[in-house]
Amino acid sequence: MEPHIQVEYDKDFWGGDYSKVGTFSYVKVSEIERLGSVEAAFRSKTGSDPVHIIHYSEDDLYDANGNRLEDAQC
Repeated sequence: MEPHIQVEYDKDFWGGDYSKVGTFSYVKVSEIERLGSVEAAFRSKTGSDPVHIIHYSEDDLYDANGNRLEDAQC
């Protein structure tokens, strides 16, 4: 099971305050490492500009379906 991080984004978001709930994408940690950044891995996976990213945390890990991994030793 490969760990992912959850990236929240909205194609209508261009920065600033955001009070809605965006769309979630799950980006492989290995792709982040391979491409050098969350933003590059996000663009590779979604085809969307990273300017639309609202939030992500590299501390919380998930599977590809969005289930949180309790054991981060994947």
